[in-house]
Amino acid sequence: MPKSNTIPVHKLQEHTDQRFHLKQVDANSKTARDAVTLAAHRDDHYIFFVQETGRSKMMVDFQLVEAKGNTVFFVLPGQVHDYQGSDEGPSGWYLAIDPGLIPELFRVVLEDPFLAQKPLVMDADGIQPLVQCLRLVHGLQRQRDSVYARQSIYSLLVSFVGMITDLYAGRSVGGDGQLSRSRVVTLEFRQLVTQRFKTVKSPGEYADLLHLSLSYLNEIVKETTGFTVSYWIQSEVVLEAKRLLYYSQCSVKEIAHELGYEDHTYFSRLFKKVEGRTPGEFREMYRE
Repeated sequence: MPKSNTIPVHKLQEHTDQRFHLKQVDANSKTARDAVTLAAHRDDHYIFFVQETGRSKMMVDFQLVEAKGNTVFFVLPGQVHDYQGSDEGPSGWYLAIDPGLIPELFRVVLEDPFLAQKPLVMDADGIQPLVQCLRLVHGLQRQRDSVYARQSIYSLLVSFVGMITDLYAGRSVGGDGQLSRSRVVTLEFRQLVTQRFKTVKSPGEYADLLHLSLSYLNEIVKETTGFTVSYWIQSEVVLEAKRLLYYSQCSVKEIAHELGYEDHTYFSRLFKKVEGRTPGEFREMYRE
């Protein structure tokens, strides 16, 4: 049973001043042991996993992610996740990276709201370029610390994320690598919602922030995702509510206030409308 009233946020700058954190992992490594005991949390950065052997399980925003053998996976900033352990410890690589290092061209795909964000099973040949890239970074990191080495490392990391993005591109809506106007607007809108959903609830306010008419924003977002602006605002609110209901001891009233609703009964009605059950029913079901 969760004991905290908050979901911990792990910040990259608390672990490194290099804007990334790379670890080689095996079943007996400290990184692997720490992961098993790490409580559910969210990060302010991307995490990429390149698993070469073994099995692993992780819960990401109420979805169980299972990986066996050569597998690639990533977790977005803000997603609540925790490692579930395994009877066959994994080996491979763990990379935490500042979103600011990832080009927008790649983030359009990785943050696509309809991306099939599931583990990608690779063959030995397919996973080798990813492993080689991370080994190069690891080697440069250990050899010396200079402005030239850091720039080389950053270039390699961008190449690594680019290869991951290419693997996932076919799973995203219109994942052809082209930054169409509609996709850019939709990404900007989704990023705004993620940042401001606690204080900004009105579709019209998001349109104003993007300097667009509401009708145009709705048209673009629906064309790109199949859903309206209101749908995505409410979905973000309900997802955060579900995280707090499960991972914290906050009351429904406290959660409503945390999410920007003075009237907790209105919040409960909204939650039931989107989720199909009340906040209390959701908490009871998932904590059984």
